[in-house]
Parts: sequence; C-alpha cells; structure tokens
Amino acid sequence: MTSTDFSYPQPTDDELAAQQPRVPVHPVYASPRPDDLADAHDSAAARMDGAASAKSPTLGKVAVALSIVAMVLSLAASVILGATVGPSEAASGYYFTDTPDWYQTLATVLVGVQGLCTCVGITGIILGITAAVTGRGRTPGIIAIAVAAIAPFVSFGTFVALSFIAA
Repeated sequence: MTSTDFSYPQPTDDELAAQQPRVPVHPVYASPRPDDLADAHDSAAARMDGAASAKSPTLGKVAVALSIVAMVLSLAASVILGATVGPSEAASGYYFTDTPDWYQTLATVLVGVQGLCTCVGITGIILGITAAVTGRGRTPGIIAIAVAAIAPFVSFGTFVALSFIAA
C-alpha cells in the first residue's frame, strides 16, 4: 500500500510483496493427505485399546451418591429442627438458652449435621464437575451438580416452612 504523502518515494506493491515471507507449498488449511489420515487412525485406535484410556463412570456415580446422601441428611435435619423449634420456643422462651439442655444438644447436633452435609455436598459438586469434564460419568456428574446445588435451598425452605407451621 502506498501512503498519501507523496513527498517521499514509496515502495511499489511488488517491492512490498518481495519483503514478505514465502508462502509454504502446502497451506495450513489444506486437506490432509490420505497417508496422514491412516497414521492418525492407527494412533487413535492404539490409544482407545489401551487399558489406561478406558473411562469408567464410577466417579460420576460416586458424586451422585454423595449429593443424594447430603441432600437426604440435610433435609432430615431440617425437618426435625423445623418441626421442634416452634413448640420449644413456645414452651421455654424466645432465647435458645431458655430451652432444655436435651433440646440444646439436639439442635447443636442437627446444626453440626448440616455443616457435615455442606462439606459432603461441596465434595459432590467438585466430583460431579470433575466427572463431567473428564467424561468419567458425564450424565451422573451433571445430575450430582444439580442435586447438590438445589439441596440447600430445599432444606432451608423446608426448615422455614415447618418452623412457621409448627409455631
């Protein structure tokens, strides 16, 4: 290309083209040669036949199991705590320290179970993501992610609903 400033001599298009690197004989976007396809097919078959390349769906299944266990335990703890917090408050008083010792112990254990379920659910999410990305149980991994992500909302909603109903 030439400049609009004509006070200096500008190179011609041929001179500019001569300064460019040479184009390879076979462009990068060209179709592969048949012998290249045969080599690629042989190496792919060799990789697929190897025992190390077999992807087992076990990781996805473990992720689903962890997510379901976390959801069920969390839901059970929320049901017990939500159904008992209203009557306990009505009988003993507004403050947690006013409730009987057995109820304080029960509530503390149930909150601990919720914390444990949180850790198990996060582990299920991490394993589900790993399974979905690596292809080791992609569908169960996605299901595990969904279950573990929805479980806290279902559990907390159940707790709030039962605590208002039981009060």
